Amino acid sequence: MKKNILIVGGSSGVGLELARHYACEGHRVTITGRIDPGCVGVQFHALSITDDVAGLTAQLNELVTRVGGVQTLIYCAGFLQRGSIAMLEDAALSQMTNVGLLAPMMLIQRLVRQASGPLKLMLVTSSSQYKPQPEMPAYCATKAGLGMLGAALVRGEGIGKVLVIAPSGIQTKFWAGSDTDTSTMLEPAWVAQQIVALSSGAFKYKYAKLLRQPPSVEVVEHLDNEFLPINP
Repeated sequence: MKKNILIVGGSSGVGLELARHYACEGHRVTITGRIDPGCVGVQFHALSITDDVAGLTAQLNELVTRVGGVQTLIYCAGFLQRGSIAMLEDAALSQMTNVGLLAPMMLIQRLVRQASGPLKLMLVTSSSQYKPQPEMPAYCATKAGLGMLGAALVRGEGIGKVLVIAPSGIQTKFWAGSDTDTSTMLEPAWVAQQIVALSSGAFKYKYAKLLRQPPSVEVVEHLDNEFLPINP
């Protein structure tokens, strides 16, 4: 069955790799981001999430109207500003919150309202979801919140299966302009392959960590439709 798939944060990195994969399988794929990557067979919709909530609301309304009934939402967007809580500006805190939590909540709300069936969610978080970082307090909070959002939503109405993936650093443009060493980070293509594999099969909820040195997969929680553990 061909699906209507929306990938937020799909103009580069893991999101773009997933877009290429699903487009090659014949699905209808729409990606969002700041810059159109010109991916063959994939529709692009410009989406810039800032600290402006009114602007975000208008953009999401337009996006949902344009893409129509979505069966699968893949949320890959992220925004990081480093610094102690005393150093971070209000605008940076607001933008991290909007990108990491408010936008996915508002988008899922709208997609569920217009969906003809259960919405499948694939939420890409980070190792910051479970590993505190002193110079990344707000970012860690949003990633932990996004993971818990998926775990809570799967127990409510309108949601089908939910996959939460926490990669341990990926070699993407996300780190451009920083002094972060990306040499040991995960390759986007490998991460995308693991996400595709983890999303297949019968389950209701799955939470997995993608670890590095060496690259490996750790399934933390794997539940069936009754929320009982599925043995590996």
